[in-house]
Amino acid sequence: MSNSELQEKSASRKRKKEKSQWQSRAFLIIFALMGAMFMPTTFMLTIGMLPTLMVLYVDRTRGKAQAITVGAMNLAGCSPFLFHLWGQGGGFDRAITLISSPKVIVAIYMAAAIGYLLDWAMSGIISSLLHQKGIMRMTAIQKRKEELLERWGPEITGNIKLDRDGFASVQETGRDEISPE
Repeated sequence: MSNSELQEKSASRKRKKEKSQWQSRAFLIIFALMGAMFMPTTFMLTIGMLPTLMVLYVDRTRGKAQAITVGAMNLAGCSPFLFHLWGQGGGFDRAITLISSPKVIVAIYMAAAIGYLLDWAMSGIISSLLHQKGIMRMTAIQKRKEELLERWGPEITGNIKLDRDGFASVQETGRDEISPE
């Protein structure tokens, strides 16, 4: 690459990084404003979604499947209590009363635990299915190899000793061949 191409690439990366930083800051500002406007809901979600925040931090996989599973179940656990909060006016004092109830916290966190359980179970099931699929594929390959060996002879395996001219030895093949003289 020439020097000018490297400079263009570097400038392009810098523009993308600046754009990404600007978008992140805008999102953070909008999120903070919305959180201030809907403080009781924000408070409930902040406390209720702690398991999801922790798994987002811990999950280093590319698709963050565990975080999505736990987050979905955690949000499902929070939603009945959010609906209850909104149905009763949505005051901050009501949010504190709801979230400080042990039954509410246990219900919300148990939903997150079910998300962990689902992720664990599905990972095991899928790995087992993929293992079985691999075994079936190996069996099919072995069967095909045997068919080819029967059709073409042992010469195709590459395990036959060759004579000095590079041909399969007559003794090794076990086949009746006409040797050129």
